[in-house]
Amino acid sequence: MKITKSSTGGDSQAALHHLTKPIDSSPLYEPTSVLDPHITSSPSAAAAAAPASGGACPAPSLPWDSASIPLALTSSASDDWSDPLSFLLADMDDPCSFFPDLSHPTPPPPEAESSHLDLLLRAAHAVEIGDLNSSLSILARLNFILPCSTGSPLHRAAFHFKDALLSLLPIADRPIPEPPLSAIELVLRIAAHKAFSDLSPIPQFTSFTANQTLLESVDAAPSLHLIDFDLGLGGQWSSFAHDLAARSRAARLPPPPLRITAVVSEETAETALAADNLRDFARGIGLRLTVEFVRLSALAGVRLAPGEAVAVVLTPTIFRLIGVSVLRFVRRVAARVVLVVDGEGYCGSVGSFRRRFAGGLEYYAAAMEVVDAWAAAAGAGEEAVRRIERALFRPRIFAAVAAAAAAVGDWREVMASAGMVVAELSEFTESQAEWLLRRAPVEGFHVARREGALVLSWKGRELSATSAWRCR
Repeated sequence: MKITKSSTGGDSQAALHHLTKPIDSSPLYEPTSVLDPHITSSPSAAAAAAPASGGACPAPSLPWDSASIPLALTSSASDDWSDPLSFLLADMDDPCSFFPDLSHPTPPPPEAESSHLDLLLRAAHAVEIGDLNSSLSILARLNFILPCSTGSPLHRAAFHFKDALLSLLPIADRPIPEPPLSAIELVLRIAAHKAFSDLSPIPQFTSFTANQTLLESVDAAPSLHLIDFDLGLGGQWSSFAHDLAARSRAARLPPPPLRITAVVSEETAETALAADNLRDFARGIGLRLTVEFVRLSALAGVRLAPGEAVAVVLTPTIFRLIGVSVLRFVRRVAARVVLVVDGEGYCGSVGSFRRRFAGGLEYYAAAMEVVDAWAAAAGAGEEAVRRIERALFRPRIFAAVAAAAAAVGDWREVMASAGMVVAELSEFTESQAEWLLRRAPVEGFHVARREGALVLSWKGRELSATSAWRCR
């Protein structure tokens, strides 16, 4: 999306629709079983479980010429992160200046919130048509109106989407999604993932539906090879390994060897920790597991072995990064099943940038509402909510806005045009997903089938979708 200079200068869901009508263990380990949250990826937990089962950095410089930027946009005060060590010693309080003291929050009136949304969507439209002056002017106003993340979920989501828009523009001190990864930041990120698993059904829903579908698709295979384009902290594969070992022992068979190839942009401390945790956990349950890393730019280096059942796990993000070439790769490896897990707000991938932007804003406002409601019902502290927002939602919002700007089209249409067909998920997977949601402390969750996918929604708003695909 090219930006050029121009010579021209209450109920969150209802508000947004109105505006868019025109267009338990160590914190280093994650829970591994969505059905039993006490099982984690820690080696000690793995040893205890074995007998039981026997029964991002600042955006790069843009190619546009520097513009005269309003003073309101050149301040980085709202994007400075405090010293991470003191952050930990203070029990993770007040990690960054754009998260204010919420002991006496003052939410904006509904009419002010509607005005903020209107300005934000006007800024998105200005970015879309390449009107740099107007986008800078509007975002300068929003910098004063939305100086920090506070108030309703929609208001807080608007703050992060405002920053994500700013990150696309040729300005000094662009907002960043998160601080550079360090040992302390890695601990905080893991803590945020654990809190998100505790306060939202999205991680459990995506993990269970994906794992169950994989188990059914590769049943009785002598060896398994999972190629994952979104490894993260690897918690979902600890859960899969646990279930695989349990099923094998129930059938009085040794568990098949499991090989995981993680396709990554680069190897980091996070990916190394994920691999170490997976290996430790697998040893504890008597499963042969290997983890290999392949750069996204070197997919040809993925190693295949005769006789192994191959499964590929994608997210819609990959289509923005490498386009249809990922589907050529899927055909080359002869994947038995391809899983697409959409749990990060990429559902609205059709239409103008402004429309996709508004869809992402609605999605993250709903996701934040879920966390707020669950935390209130469970008696969780405000810090857990803020931890999820700053370490998970904010980076994902930046990625969603960048994906909307890339305009790669609907990934489902891309899959279909490449000869992929939807494989229906089993009734057992659907019934177990519904059982998971019945344990939620808040009401309003629903599981439904839509276009071959299992979709998790809350009060009519989609939160996550899992679908399985096969080559014709």
